[in-house]
Amino acid sequence: MRFGCPYVEKKWRKSPLKTLRRQALKSSQSTSRKLNLLIDTSFLLPAMGIEVENEVLEAIKYFHLANVHFMEVSVLEAMWKVLKIIPREKLNLVYRGLSAIKETYTLVSAPPNAYIKAYEMFHRGHRDYVDNLLYATAHEEKMFFLTNDQDFIDFLTSTGYPTESVLTPSKLQKLLRQAT
Repeated sequence: MRFGCPYVEKKWRKSPLKTLRRQALKSSQSTSRKLNLLIDTSFLLPAMGIEVENEVLEAIKYFHLANVHFMEVSVLEAMWKVLKIIPREKLNLVYRGLSAIKETYTLVSAPPNAYIKAYEMFHRGHRDYVDNLLYATAHEEKMFFLTNDQDFIDFLTSTGYPTESVLTPSKLQKLLRQAT
């Protein structure tokens, strides 16, 4: 127990999963045979009228094949972008997008251990606490984490964090095509 926190450090060792596909099927068996997917903020932006890379848009086309989850912190992060680039006259689009997100995807809360793990990740060198919290929450909740942030994936790999459940848009598409 570190810093008086009850999380177990061994939970963060690399899991000996044989294949990504096996993990997808295992995680998806609990909820209507679909994989559970926590999405990075980038995947919320198009609904709010913000342009994103094509690979993000392509991945969103596959969301109907998964149980998609989001966190409130991602909405907050998206709103910072809205404040910078969306004019006041277009706030109705943002409102409709936020409503669609909340009606379509499932809100997930970070467990206490995820906040502590995100703190540790921050101090190990990845300075985006939101990314850290999303990853840690997905790991704690045994979900896949979808991100298009290759720098973050490189950080995870170089520091020994498990990446078996981290998906890029292209990995997601491949995984879901195989499962159908």
